[in-house]
Amino acid sequence: MADGMKIIGHTGESLTVTVLAKMGIYAYAIKHDGVDVVAVGGNGLFVAQRIEVKTSEKMFQPEKNLFSFTCAKGKPKRCYTKEDCDMIALVSLLDEKIIFKTVEDVQVITKKVHRKTFLEADVMKKTWEEALSKSLQSTQTNIKDYLTVY
Repeated sequence: MADGMKIIGHTGESLTVTVLAKMGIYAYAIKHDGVDVVAVGGNGLFVAQRIEVKTSEKMFQPEKNLFSFTCAKGKPKRCYTKEDCDMIALVSLLDEKIIFKTVEDVQVITKKVHRKTFLEADVMKKTWEEALSKSLQSTQTNIKDYLTVY
């Protein structure tokens, strides 16, 4: 990855940690096996969340107001799974806003997001709460399935 892209990525990770802190969530930027940020506690968070951050500094298709995020890993590219992370944070540096999604809700290699989505009122808080609720439900289901097998 080119140095400029790394700087953009680190900026998105820092913004994600800052936004979560403002919501009362204890989060840390890490680099571990594809996970960029880990949220470990605070304000309704009972199970740590592994977050993959995808950052864009500008629109991919300005004439259509679209951002484009690569939400895949490896060669050949494959979509992230719950084994990789719990959530994906889509960061618009242009607007300094984040949309949080569960990994299950982003099962495409390239995710396109209209700019107006980033500009919705309370988008960061709303998408965090929705993604957290879904992720915790998914984790609970996975634990029940695991315990049933063993």
